[in-house]
Order: sequence, then structure tokens, then C-alpha cells
Amino acid sequence: MLVNIKDPWRIFTAVTLAILIGLIIVPQIWIARTSVQQQGGTFDFKADSKSGTISLIKETVKGYDIETKGPNVYYIFRNGISYFSIRREKSGSVLLSAGGDKSLKASAGSDGTVIVRVRDSLFNIRQKVFSSLFSTQKKVIPLSITKISNNSIRLNYSRNAFLSFIDRQKHYTLANYLVFLTRSRYVKAILNSLIVTVISTFFAAIIGVTLAYLLSRYSIPGTNTILVLFTMASVSPPFLGAYAWRMLLGSYGIITRMFGLHWTIVGIHGVIWVIIWLVFPIIFLLSYDSFTSLDSSFRESSISLGADRRKTLLRIEIPLALPGIITGLYLAMMAAFSDFGTPYIISLNLNVLPVLIYKEYMSEVGSNPSIASTGSILMIFVSTLILTGQRIYLSGRAYASIKTSKPSVLKPSGKKKTLIYIFTIMVAFFAFLPHITVFILSFLKWNVGIVTGILTLGNYTKLFVSDLNAIFVSFFLGLSATLLDFIFGIGIAYITVRKRYPVISNLLGILVMVPYLIPGTVLGLGFILIFNQPPVLLTGTWLILVLAYFIRKLPFSVKSSEASLYQIHPALEEAAKSLGAPPFRSFSTVTLPMMLGGIISGVSLSFLQIMTELSSTIMLYRPPWKPMTAVIFENTIEAGADFGIAASMTVILMLMLYLPLYFITLNTRKLKERRIETI
Repeated sequence: MLVNIKDPWRIFTAVTLAILIGLIIVPQIWIARTSVQQQGGTFDFKADSKSGTISLIKETVKGYDIETKGPNVYYIFRNGISYFSIRREKSGSVLLSAGGDKSLKASAGSDGTVIVRVRDSLFNIRQKVFSSLFSTQKKVIPLSITKISNNSIRLNYSRNAFLSFIDRQKHYTLANYLVFLTRSRYVKAILNSLIVTVISTFFAAIIGVTLAYLLSRYSIPGTNTILVLFTMASVSPPFLGAYAWRMLLGSYGIITRMFGLHWTIVGIHGVIWVIIWLVFPIIFLLSYDSFTSLDSSFRESSISLGADRRKTLLRIEIPLALPGIITGLYLAMMAAFSDFGTPYIISLNLNVLPVLIYKEYMSEVGSNPSIASTGSILMIFVSTLILTGQRIYLSGRAYASIKTSKPSVLKPSGKKKTLIYIFTIMVAFFAFLPHITVFILSFLKWNVGIVTGILTLGNYTKLFVSDLNAIFVSFFLGLSATLLDFIFGIGIAYITVRKRYPVISNLLGILVMVPYLIPGTVLGLGFILIFNQPPVLLTGTWLILVLAYFIRKLPFSVKSSEASLYQIHPALEEAAKSLGAPPFRSFSTVTLPMMLGGIISGVSLSFLQIMTELSSTIMLYRPPWKPMTAVIFENTIEAGADFGIAASMTVILMLMLYLPLYFITLNTRKLKERRIETI
């Protein structure tokens, strides 16, 4: 039995498993269920005031297809299935007959309506009669029915009436997927998402892998500083680049106006450009770690056997470094595929899947949860395909080796060193240009959305007057979610590494990584669907944001805790148990203190990621629980919004992120000792 009061870890495991299933699996099941639902539908007829004949009002048709088969004869279809026909018999009455020899049941409602059930639909039929001064009709005939047979009824109505057929039933069908995969608007969103993901990741890989190879292969002074800078760029707020680049190269951007350019970054090309600089640090850091961990004897053997450096790079070094490179590509593709802020800010009219899901669900004109859920399931499907491709590729090859020497580097010539510095500086310039731009813009005066050359501290003054609460909200939400990540991250890591309960430990390990497959907009939609009604009504509260952040960033805490735990020998804890310490005390007094270094690094990354989270935030937040990312987003995209507040809030957010990250990176990414090759 899993739950054993003598072993507190079993109780913790049971509670954790229930929480993860409730916050990860149940929302996705709810999304899948909603994706195969369709709302009912409506359609109205107008009865002629003299003859009583009826005519369809085409503008009112929703959810159903109606075919006209002659004067006063209409056939009602849904997804190609015939439901019933409407045929005029005489003035003031029509015959309703079920299609396909199905039964049709009707009854009188308590409010003067008629209720008709056919197949999986339940129609509420109402009539509205509008009389005028010139109307000759003196008496309104109430709706009534006469049963003709099991599959037909006669409906009697008043002349000059509007007949409304309203179906409020939810229908289960795969038609939403057919619509999503055939209607041009949705197909274009899928194609745009794939184009942005593939092209941006391709160019980011060229930049990241090239830079990683150069810095790992050659002895370059300042490599530590470069690593710190690009680690900072890897946790940059995802909307920061979009906002800054639009300010620079938009239709009325600073550079476009300065040089009189008839060009704009707005469009899919701009989204690709911005995402390249957003995701390349991920590829760079993982590729760098892979290149520096290679056994240099392989490279030396290749060269000694007559291969030149180019052939050695392509046939030895890159193939051996592929685990880090492929993992970096996977993480970069996931970031590009699920990015909501960049395409929304760069181009409001560009449909990609995260933006489409947001618009379909949050639209004030008419939200469509079923289509939003269908898009969500397709995003999860694509994300799973990307992960599966990565796993299949890496599992089919062996990359392990036994190191026989320290990592080695070449001492570059003066010309080569200059070229490496130029390339590095160019990459750093484009990576940090948005940061510099936003910093400068935060000290300039804005006039109706247009920046001026007047220096001012007014943006910060207005921020602290109007949106100071957002800073406290972000801190509160971030610290609360991080505390949960800290507690559950340690516990889950201990269960998966040390306890190894049959089936359950593996299940926990799999569940923890599922949120990384789920884009933020999808996670937010799932939370709305399950927490939007009693008995668990959390939508609009701070708790739903904390739970979303906790689940979404839990993998960082778990994986860092696992890495620390693998380096601690189990015998140390067993010694404490042999001296009489209970299981939890031996863990808390022996193992936990030794894990703290790695735990703090992982939890810090969780906190940094939480503070910049936008995609799930924009789906879930409601005033007064508006975090900093929502303030920046609103003041970036809304007409007439104050861009000065967005810029100043972004600067404060960057300071809150980069100062602690700088010290963490210095302690965790120290350059390893390497020997200089003399070849």
C-alpha cells in the first residue's frame, strides 16, 4: 500500500501525485473534452403578416446548415447529418419532420415556448410578435403543437411573428478538428507557427553553435564575462525584444523615422528576427557545455591521422557534441513555438497558434472555447512530436566516452582572435540592443504614444503612482510559487532518485516534465476550464496564478535537486538512520543541507522564469492581481497606452532579474581549467 504513516515520504508521494494529476492531467483532459464539443446553434424565421408563410433570416443561422428545397420547405443539417425539415402546411402552421426516420418529441414549455427534442439537440422555440398601428391582426395566436406521428409534429404560430429556434445543447463531434485543419484562418495560424519555429531556430542554431564552438575551442580572454552576459540574455523577458525592436523599426520607429525608411519590422519576418535573438542563448549555452566536455584525445587522434580541422569538426566534434546541441534546439523550438508576446506585440494581425488560442477564448465579440481547445490540443501534439523527434534521434546513437585528459583549447592568432571578438560583439549587440533601447526610452518623455527627445523621470514617477502595486503583486506571486517549487522540487527529486517506489516514482518523473510540453496559453486555458465554476472557483484570484506558475516552472527545481542528490552518497543518510534518526530527520539534517547549493540555483531559475512569464499570465490574471508583465504588455499593445510606463516597468523588472542572476551565474558557470594545445 502506498500510504504508510510510518514512512512520511509515502504520504508526501500520495499528496504530490494527487496534486500533479489535478493540476496537469485533469486540465488537459478538460481541454480535450472541450475540443470535441460544439455549442448548439440558432436560426430564426419570419412569418408573413398576411399569408403566414415563413422565410429564413439567413443572418441568424449559427451552428446549423439550412437548405431550401422549394417554397416554404427547409431542411436542417448539422455536420452533414439531417435533423429535421420544416414545411409550411397552411397559413399559421408548419410541419416539423425528423430526418432519417428518427423520432421527434415535443412538449409545451411553461413560458409559452415549445420544446422539441430530435437526435442530440434540444430546441427551445419562441415566437415574438410585433404589431403596428397599421396591423390588421387583432389577436396573437400562442405557439402550440399537434402530434402527427412519432417523427413529426404540427407547429401553430401567429402571423407576423418571428420564430426563434434555439439549441443550447453541447454536441460531441470531431468537426472542430476538421474546421481547424481546413479553414484558411486556422491553417494559416498553424503554418505561421511552424514557419516561425523552424526558421528562427535554424538561424539561432547557426549563431549559437558557431559562437559556442569558437569560445570552447579557442583561449579567449573574457570568456567568463561572455558566458555571464549570454546566460542573462537567456532569461530575458520574452516580450522585451518585440517591444524594443518595434520601437526602433516599426512604421513610426526611431530608426525608420530617422532615416526616412519606407519599411517596417511588423510582420512574420519581424517575429522571426526577434525570436532568433530570444532563443539563441539557450542553444549557445547547451552547445558550449557539450563542446567543453568533449574528450580532446578524439580530436587529437583525428588530426594525427591526417584529417584537417574542418573535417575533424564535422566528423568528430559536432557529432560528439550533438546531445547538447539537439537539446538546445529542442528547448529553442519549444520557446519559439509557444511564444505569445513576440508575435502579438510585433504584429497584431499575424495569427500564430498561441495568439489564436488567446483571441478565440478571450474575444469580447464572441469567444469560442471549443476552437481554442482544439488549437491547444494541436499545440500539445506538435510539442510532443518535437520532443519525440529529439528523443528518437539521441537514443539511436551513443555519445559517451571515457575522458583521458583535461579539456584543451587552441591559442588563436591575432587575426583570428580579432574576428572572434568582432563576431561575439556583434551577437552581443543584437542580443542586448532591446535592453539598451528600453533603458534609454524609459528616461524620455512620451506624447500620445510618440517618443520625444526630452529627458524626464516622469515615467518612473507615474509608474510608482499608478502601478506600484504590480511590483508587489509580482513579488508575492513569484515568491509564493517559488516556495512551492522549492518544497515539491526537493520532495519529488528525493522520491525519484532515492525512494524509487515501483511505478509511482517513474510516474512522478514523467508528470513533472509534462508542463514543459504545454505552452503557457494552453496551460492557462486548461486552468480556466476546470477552475471557472464551483466547487473550486479560482478564476480571477491570485491563487490560480500561483498554481499556474508553480506547475509551469516546477521542472527547473526538480531537475536541479536531482542533480545535487546524485552527487550525495546514500551511505551518509543511512548512517544517520542507523543511529536512530527517523527517515525525515535523517533527510533534513544530513542530505538537505548538502543539496542546498544546487537547489538554490534551480529555485532561482524558477523564480526568474516566473517573473517573466507572460503567456499563462495574460490568460489568467484579473485586477487587482495584475503582475508587472501584464502592465508592460497592456501599455505596449493598447491604443493610447503610455509606453513610458511600459519602458520604466521593464527596466525595473530587468534589474530585479539580472542582478541576482549575475551573482548566481558567477558561482555556477566558472570557466573550467583547460590546457593550451600546441598542435
